Amino acid sequence: MKEIIYFNKAFKPIDKEYFNNYGGDKYSDIYLQYTTNPKIVIKDLLGHGIYFKKLLDVGCASGEVVRDFRRLGIDAYGIENNKTILKRCVVPKYCTFGDMYDLSAIKDNTFDVIYTNSLMYAWPMEILKILQAFHRITTHVVYLCCPFLDTILDLNNDLYRTFIAKESWWDQQFKEAEFKKVSTNIYTK
Repeated sequence: MKEIIYFNKAFKPIDKEYFNNYGGDKYSDIYLQYTTNPKIVIKDLLGHGIYFKKLLDVGCASGEVVRDFRRLGIDAYGIENNKTILKRCVVPKYCTFGDMYDLSAIKDNTFDVIYTNSLMYAWPMEILKILQAFHRITTHVVYLCCPFLDTILDLNNDLYRTFIAKESWWDQQFKEAEFKKVSTNIYTK
């Protein structure tokens, strides 16, 4: 089995249509089908002895996950590079325009946890640089929420995805960025 499968070779940018027809419905109605529920993330982190207060959702879209974390008592924020979807943000006070390719405006060790399900929309050769920036701005953890090539059932369910990789490929990227694997989704400094 290959380590990586590429999609979207022309790099179709995520646009308004993407969020209007996200898995056959509006993103705001079905987003939890395509990401990890914040309750599960918190339980997973606490189950591994990771206590945290401040979280950054990288690629927060219209902020539903940020809103959900905040409802659970987490000081959550989000960045999104798509201005169209950011205009629909459900918690605009806590989400702002930002791009995982340039996190230089964020101070070192600002967030305890970085939660992301957007890395599969980058190019594989850019992942290490992004993870190194994550290492700088987090005090402790990256929570990776993305399907792995080893376990995914439907390879064609996201036409905007750039690639999908085996879990071992992701593990190697995090290792090179000086993170240690704690579980399938958790990598610590």
